[in-house]
Amino acid sequence: MRLALLSPLPPDPSRLAHHAAQFRRALNLGGIDVLTPLVGQRPLESLEAARAWVAERDWRGVDVVHAELAPGQRTVYWVLQALARLPHGPALTATVHAPPGLLGQPLHAPFAGVYHARWLPRLTRQASAWLAAPFTRHIDRRLARRLAGVLCTSDASATRLARRLGLPRERITVLPQGLPELACPPLPSGPLKLLCLSGPGQALRPLQDLVAALGQLVAQGGDDLPPWQLTLAGATAASCFEPPRHDPLTRLQADPRLKALGDRIAWQLDPDPQDLPALMAAHHLLVLPERPQPWGLGEAEPGPTAPQGACDLALAVGRPLLVAQQSGQAEQVTSGNGATYTVGDHATLLAVLQDLLTDPDRLSDWATQARRQATSRQWTQMSARYVGFFQQAVARSTRAATK
Repeated sequence: MRLALLSPLPPDPSRLAHHAAQFRRALNLGGIDVLTPLVGQRPLESLEAARAWVAERDWRGVDVVHAELAPGQRTVYWVLQALARLPHGPALTATVHAPPGLLGQPLHAPFAGVYHARWLPRLTRQASAWLAAPFTRHIDRRLARRLAGVLCTSDASATRLARRLGLPRERITVLPQGLPELACPPLPSGPLKLLCLSGPGQALRPLQDLVAALGQLVAQGGDDLPPWQLTLAGATAASCFEPPRHDPLTRLQADPRLKALGDRIAWQLDPDPQDLPALMAAHHLLVLPERPQPWGLGEAEPGPTAPQGACDLALAVGRPLLVAQQSGQAEQVTSGNGATYTVGDHATLLAVLQDLLTDPDRLSDWATQARRQATSRQWTQMSARYVGFFQQAVARSTRAATK
């Protein structure tokens, strides 16, 4: 099978490009010949330019074209639209990284011009996207009808996509994000160490709720509880090129409830992203109290300490998860590698923390399942599942063409 991958690739420094490189490697391991026609291509600024670009190339030897769709990938979106207009073109598939829309931003004047004008107020730019939403949804649905298959990473995202795009649910395949092949060291010895990753753009309230629950834990247990420590880590506004709307870690430092916990709280501010795997491995458990971080208006990707990236990193090093239902990562603990709680429900969170402190076997069981999940989701192990998805998409496209 020959597949054309529409996506940025290294040396592009984005996380999407890194994902695409790992994805291409997994497909190569499965015996798929991957072409990368957009490498070295200047951005295409319109559908007309994309149609001309598509017309200049021979697509007869390509079985399937797969697009990595995320905010900012206008060239990928235009090319996919142009390919959808070919009378006898290859099968088309896509991974949607920012559901419920395919691209998540307006593409047509005048809304696109307002949306991408960084000098305008944020609310004005958001209003342009809101006003363009009906037209954007119409364009997305028209393109989605030509797709032989859609990939996303969770059942919740698949449900939202099916509703937004008007697609049958069976057309959308859920495959979790592939994980890097990192070492899964055993749990560290000593007292229970919790790690909470946050950063600019995240809300302060979920962190305050976590601190309040820990304060209640100390008040109820006193000196009878085994020792524990929470490390708060992530970027601050000082490390950002553009001032963020929220800087939760800096604001949290002034919270008197946090100061009352004393040396039970540790800080790792503005860590180097390359040091995050070692930081994660030095702790027993990752706590995710926050909701998913959206892509920014400037098409900025969620950072490595956002819930999506933090969760994948914890799983890659075999660490259990304690996630809030609002984090969007509840599906990540269904294999017995952690637990969920509701932000604001201190009783549930307290019960889980007390169990972890008084029943070490529970944490050990979670860690065992986390290591199994880390192995099963490595890119090399995901290869066969990706190949199966594309085989089904090509077969579905062939059946549709013969009707």
